[in-house]
Formats: sequence, C-alpha cells, structure tokens
Amino acid sequence: SFDAFREWVTVQAGFYTEHFYPDGSRGRRAKSIAFASMDETEFQQVYKAVLNVLWNWILFRKFSSLEEVENVAAHLLEFA
Repeated sequence: SFDAFREWVTVQAGFYTEHFYPDGSRGRRAKSIAFASMDETEFQQVYKAVLNVLWNWILFRKFSSLEEVENVAAHLLEFA
C-alpha cells in the first residue's frame, strides 16, 4: 500500500522515532511529515533525504542521474 511505502521511505531517510519493547526488541515508526509546517531548510533536508532513498532503491533503474530526476519532478510540479 502507499502508506506502507511512505512509512518505509521515511524511515530509510532517517525521519523516525525509535521504540523499545519489554522483550528488548525495538521498532521504528516514521515521523509525521507536514511540509506546510516546515521552513525551507527543514523541507530541503527531508526532500534530499527522501530523494536519495528513492534514487538508491528505485529511480536509478529508469533515470541516468539525480539531476534528471529533479528536472522531471520540477516539471511535474508545474502541473500542481
């Protein structure tokens, strides 16, 4: 599902809280990310970290560079 994918990407990007359980195990939960409440610096940190995760796991298969991905993303945002 999209929610599970978003959770995984967010955790891989380093934006999570860690929980410890009574049996000694631990788990990670994605932090809630609200772009509207972020300043530009925080937004850029999240954006870059998430983009790097997506590049390293998925996007490198279809695009020749991160720059190409960013150009495509910018073009898509023009429609928003």
